[in-house]
Amino acid sequence: QCSKMVLHVKKSVQLLRDLKRARWLPAFNDKMIREVVEEILHDSKEMRDLVSQHDLDDVSREVAAGLCLYNDLVDRNRRCLLAYLNYRLERIEELRWEVGLMVPEEKYQKMHDSEKQYFHMYNTILDKYMKTYVPKCKEPLNLTADAEAPEDMNVQIRVCDEGLGEIVTSDSGVVRLRKGYQLFVKRTDIEHLIRAGKVEHVKTVRMDDGL
Repeated sequence: QCSKMVLHVKKSVQLLRDLKRARWLPAFNDKMIREVVEEILHDSKEMRDLVSQHDLDDVSREVAAGLCLYNDLVDRNRRCLLAYLNYRLERIEELRWEVGLMVPEEKYQKMHDSEKQYFHMYNTILDKYMKTYVPKCKEPLNLTADAEAPEDMNVQIRVCDEGLGEIVTSDSGVVRLRKGYQLFVKRTDIEHLIRAGKVEHVKTVRMDDGL
């Protein structure tokens, strides 16, 4: 019986270990999560059965110890499961700030359908806030434009991805992005592409260096 209880805890702990080993996030482990939930329900039932079979005003030490053990197992599994889910949501929120709407496909595929929906809703709320924060502004506030304040505004980039085509920027005008091209642009115009890995930041061009 004790060995089975230890195995219960191992499954929820394994979920957290998977998070630690992953470069970003592991694929959503729906099967193991269901197994942990089943363990929580099973241990909760065992605890209720013990309560129904004994007078709580006069229980033996063995029964009291059993109730405490089942309660600890339920609590440990629940806390591990919530930590797993909460950590994933935090990383998904961070991803929105890092790459904007251009989520790399390999990361998007690691999300559960409900997490994709959460990402969409989070983006909608953030977008609504940025558009209404300064109502009379000509351009909406973009809180995700710069993760850090750049030392200089001009940068040299190399295009790494296919199919970017032409983009219209606020400061650099129309920019043609073809794989292998190197060009000088305002950092604020392509910050989201740098963070998404679509273009590579080659070097910063200081104002006194010229272009």
